Amino acid sequence: MISFRAYATILAILAISTHARWLIPERRGHAIIPRRFGQEQGNGIPAQIGAACAGEICGVLGGDAISKLLAGSPVCDQQDHADKIIDAARLQTDPAITANMIKLAVAFRQLEKNTPPDFTVQPPALRNSLFCEKAPKNPELNGLVQAQDPANDPKLFFDPATKATVLLGQPGTSPFNGASTSGSTKIETSAAAEASASTTAAATVTSAPAAAATTTTAAGAKKTVTVTVTVTVPAAAATDAATATEVAASTTSAAAAAETSAADNVEAEVPATSSSNLDFGSCTNPSIEFGPAFNGRALREFTFKPVDQTQFAQGEALNGNIVTNAVCNILKNNCKASDAANTACEAGKTAFAAAFSATGSIAEKGAAADAFNKALGFDTNLAVVQSAPGGGPGNAAEQAKANFNKCSPPTIVFATGIDGRTEASFVPENRTDYTQGSALNGNIVTRAVCDTLVNKCDANVVAINDCAAAQLVTAGLSGQAFADAFNAAVTKDL
Repeated sequence: MISFRAYATILAILAISTHARWLIPERRGHAIIPRRFGQEQGNGIPAQIGAACAGEICGVLGGDAISKLLAGSPVCDQQDHADKIIDAARLQTDPAITANMIKLAVAFRQLEKNTPPDFTVQPPALRNSLFCEKAPKNPELNGLVQAQDPANDPKLFFDPATKATVLLGQPGTSPFNGASTSGSTKIETSAAAEASASTTAAATVTSAPAAAATTTTAAGAKKTVTVTVTVTVPAAAATDAATATEVAASTTSAAAAAETSAADNVEAEVPATSSSNLDFGSCTNPSIEFGPAFNGRALREFTFKPVDQTQFAQGEALNGNIVTNAVCNILKNNCKASDAANTACEAGKTAFAAAFSATGSIAEKGAAADAFNKALGFDTNLAVVQSAPGGGPGNAAEQAKANFNKCSPPTIVFATGIDGRTEASFVPENRTDYTQGSALNGNIVTRAVCDTLVNKCDANVVAINDCAAAQLVTAGLSGQAFADAFNAAVTKDL
C-alpha cells in the first residue's frame, strides 16, 4: 500500500503540471505574460528532484519544493530548500546521483516564485518576489537568485510576511542589496573565535551617513572609518627587540576618497605595502584581501581571503571573521610566529569584527580588512580600491567600469516589424545574449535584460547597478525616447 507521504508527494508533483496561471493579455503596452506558476516556476524541476534518489528522501524534497515557490512562502524558503537538497546529495554514495541532485538544487534556486498582482490598483500591478538577503549554506548556491517574471513592474515587490507591496530600494528589492552578496553570520559563524585573554583591544567606528543604495564602489560612499587597536604584549614578548610593550596602530581609511569618476582617483593600483617588524615565524604575509570573483565566484560577489593561500590555506568567505580567525590560528600553530605577532593578530581580529557588518557597503567591508592588515603592519587601501577580480592589486579605473562579462551591453531597440508585428515594439538589440521576445511595454524588455545580467552574464556590480538605474530613468517615457534613455544609462560606465 502506498504511504500517505508518498501519495501526498505524487499529488504535489502532479499539481505543478497543471500550469495554473492568471492570464493577463497585452493591450497597448500592458503585459501579455501570465502569472506563471506552473510552466516557468515548476518547469518539471520538483518532479525531477522527487525522482533523483531512491527512498523517501528525494520524494519528500520534491513534494516540499512546490510549497517553497508559493506566494506566501517566506522570502528565504526557496534558498533554504535548495540547501537541503544539496545536504541530502552529499549523503548519497553514488557520485552521479550526488552531482545530479546538486544540479537540480541549483536549477531549483533559480526558479521563479509565484507572486500575486496588487489588486488595490487598476489595472492590477504585477509584483516581483523579494530577494533573500542571507548567504546560502552551500557554495554551489553562491550568487544565485530566483528569476522574475519580465512582465512585472520593476519597482514593485510582494512581501509574503505583510502581504503588502514593497517599493524598489527597500531591503530585499535588489539582489545582494544592490552590491555584493551579503554574508550571513548565521551561515558562517562558528569559526569566529574570541580574542585571546592576553589581548586587550579597542576598536571604534565613527558614524557617518551610509552610501546611497545604488552605490557599490568606494566612489560616493563618503564615509571615514577610524579603527584604533591597542595591543598589550605578554611579558614573554619583552625579549622581542622589534616590539614595544604596547603597540598602538591607528588607521584612517577614507572609504570615499575616490570620487564618482575613476579619473579622479590618485592611485590606479594599490598593492599592499608592509612596514611590519613582527616575527611571523616561517610565514611572510598574513594579510588579507577583499574583492570580487575570488576562487571562481561571480564577478558581483565580494569576499575575503588570505593574500597568500599557500601558507594560509583558508578559502574565501563572505564573512571575513572566518578568514581572520583562520589566519591567526595558522600564524600561531603552523608558522610558529612570535608572541608579539600572535597578539597583534588577535587584536587585528577584534578590530575587524568591530568594523565588519555582513550588510555593510563594499567600502565599509574593505575598511574592515584594512584594519586587520594595519594591526599586522600591512598598509592596504581596500576601502577605496578593492582587489582585482580573482585577487591581487586592484585598479580603480577598471573597477569603476561596467563589465558585462559573458554578454554584450544590454541595449534595446524600438522599431516596427519586429517578430512580425505591425506596430512598433521593443526588443533586446542582441537577441542571442538576451532572449526576451518583443513587447509593446518596454519595461518588460528592460527588466528581462537586467535579470539576464545577473543570472547568465555574470556581470559586475557596476553593470548590474547601472541596469537597475536605467530602468528607473525611463519612467514616464515611451517609444524611441524610452529606448534612448535606457541605452544611455545602461552604457554610461563602459
